[in-house]
Formats: sequence, structure tokens, C-alpha cells
Amino acid sequence: MTEISEHINALLAKRAGRRVGLVVAVRVGRETGFWHRGALPDGPNSIFEIGSITKTFTATLLADLVQDGVVAFDDPVQRYLPEGARLPLRGREITLEDLASHRSGLPGLPKGLLLPALTRDRRDPYAQVDDTRLADAVSATRPRREPGGKVAYSNYGMGLLGHVLALRVGTSYERLVRSRICEPLGLVDTWIDVPERDRGRVATGHTWRGRPTSPWHLAALAGAGGLRSTAADLLTFLDLHTDRSQSPRLAAAAAETARPRSPWGSAEIGLGWLMIPPGGRLPWRRRRSRALFHEGGTGGFRSFAGVVPERGACVVVLASQARSAGRLGLRVLDALAR
Repeated sequence: MTEISEHINALLAKRAGRRVGLVVAVRVGRETGFWHRGALPDGPNSIFEIGSITKTFTATLLADLVQDGVVAFDDPVQRYLPEGARLPLRGREITLEDLASHRSGLPGLPKGLLLPALTRDRRDPYAQVDDTRLADAVSATRPRREPGGKVAYSNYGMGLLGHVLALRVGTSYERLVRSRICEPLGLVDTWIDVPERDRGRVATGHTWRGRPTSPWHLAALAGAGGLRSTAADLLTFLDLHTDRSQSPRLAAAAAETARPRSPWGSAEIGLGWLMIPPGGRLPWRRRRSRALFHEGGTGGFRSFAGVVPERGACVVVLASQARSAGRLGLRVLDALAR
């Protein structure tokens, strides 16, 4: 780990002063390391908004519920929507797998959200999308293309997936994540609503320019980006894709999410995960082993999670400022997996 530590410290030195708070966590084999910079309430144990990394939890929930026979990948989304919410058709019906692989044909945001998100609600753009408004938006938002074809990244689609899975089980999205993923894996710091005892450990988000900003609440679209977590919890979650996981059931679900569903430019898409295939190219060189990764962002945070299953290498980057963490995360992941 000494060589890796030197490499990470060099990468962080180049980015000194660019972020208000930053945590980098890595795990290779049995070795784990944490690095942090800037003002954070609990150092590397601080809790961050993880944004779209939440989508990998939502996809794992889907695969896990499929294993248990609660739902099927090819179930139509309409089957689990509340009475009165009618998903418009374009070609065949949209399935749960379509939502998880960003092949639903749905736009990035539900109808009526974009303008408020850019104006009056810009500090917390999803907070007003409660169950009632989402049901209305489902009926009003038409797909842009037929499902099952071209990949088009959709926060709306993945948020809708988390919502209907919770409806199917008869619980909230947060309780579903806690009961089926967090509790079996011992993730004690992964929440939507952080318990009062731990709220002092939640990092304050900052804008791109470094000004403090308010937290985001994704309400009924929480499955797209509503979770908060720590670097340690995320490393344990990533271990589902290595041989270190203590949950064979969830490891099998994770393996299903990592199976490629469709090409997406030079990358591939699984369920929730983006993938660089063997021989695929990073900006600076080609990769020899498959890598899974996802970035996340909210109004005041950026995040990155990546894993190279073949090498047992995991990386988490959490930043309490709205400046990209993806390139740093890929640099570290590439160094670990050489």
C-alpha cells in the first residue's frame, strides 16, 4: 500500500485547494486505506450526499428482488404503479430492466420539473416531487423513443424504478435499502434521513465556487440519487463485486448488475453500473480488465465509486463541493488495478 499511498498523495497535492472537503478510500485484497483533505466534521468518517451512486443500490435491489421471485426483470412498470397513474406507451411496455439499464426511452426528468429546477427550486430541485406529483408526472411524461433500444441516461427512470420497487414491497425506498442491503452488509451510515445522533457528522455541501449550499432531498425519486453515506460503507458495498463479501445472496445480485446489457459509446451499461470493457480505453490508456464505475453529484457534492472485480480493487471518492470527482477516481482505480 506504500506505493499506492504515495501515488494518491501526489494526486491529492495537485488538487489542493480545489475542494472544501475530500475523502479518498481504497481497498486492494486485504488492505484498506483512507485519505482526506479539507474541512470535514468527522474526517474520513464524514457522511456525504452520494448522488447517482444511489442508482447502483437501486439496481442491486432489483436484482435481489428478482432472485427472491418478488418481481421479474421483464415485468412491465405499469403493473406496480398506483391506480390512476398510466405510463404512456411508445411501442411495447417499459419493463423494470429497461429502467435499470437506461433503455426505457424516458427523458432525463419528468415533465414539468426542468423549468422549476432551473429557477425557483434550483437549490433543492427534486424536493417537491412527492408520491402524488410523481403519479401525475408518470401520466404526463411521454417516452422519447421505444424501450429496449438506445441507452439514454435518465434520472427519472431510475427514480421511478426505486419508487415502484418500494410500492411492490409495501415500504419506503429508504426502508427497502436498509433492510435488504444495509443491514445484511453492516452499513451503519447509509441513509436518506440521517439519524439525529449522526447529523453532526454530515458534511456541508459547497457550490462549484466553494460557497456553502443547502442539501438536496429527492423525495419520490430517491432511487436516482437520494442516499447519504460514508467512504467505509461504500467500500463494503463495492466488496459485493469481489470475493470479500459476507453476503452470497447480495453478491449474486451484484453479479447480475455487472452483466453488460448494451454498448454505450466506447463503454457498456449493466444494471445501474457503467463499465469499461477489457481493452476499453481510459483517456490516457487502455484497460486490460473490466472496470465498473459510477459518478454522482448533487448541488453541493460530487462522488465516484469504482471496482475492478478481477483485481479485487475498489475506490471511493467523496467531495463536499460540486467539482467533478470522476477523473480523480478513475486515476486511482487505474493505479490500483495495474
